[in-house]
Amino acid sequence: MIETRSGARVGRRWLPAMALAALAAACTPMVQQYEGAALSTAQRRAAFEMNCTQVTPQILSEKTVDGLRVQLAEYTIGVRGCGKQAVYLTYCRDASDCNALAQTGRLQQVAP
Repeated sequence: MIETRSGARVGRRWLPAMALAALAAACTPMVQQYEGAALSTAQRRAAFEMNCTQVTPQILSEKTVDGLRVQLAEYTIGVRGCGKQAVYLTYCRDASDCNALAQTGRLQQVAP
């Protein structure tokens, strides 16, 4: 048995599986790791601004950018609902820290 920093005891046979899981997470590109959080953040912001609970977000582009001392995942997300649409730039530092900024500056009406 090996004791971890948290004091949990782990059998040696689990170490290779734990190492493989950590390696897999590290190899997943940042934009894929935070995609769900970015979509959710843009969806909540659009629902509030559009006063519409039935909005649908769609990723238009994604990339990794260098922020101040940290890398960020940047998404351009289009959101439609209730006859309106908007575009948001969404930045995620991690899965629990995303911010959606209105890129269009105003809501646009969508033709029926």
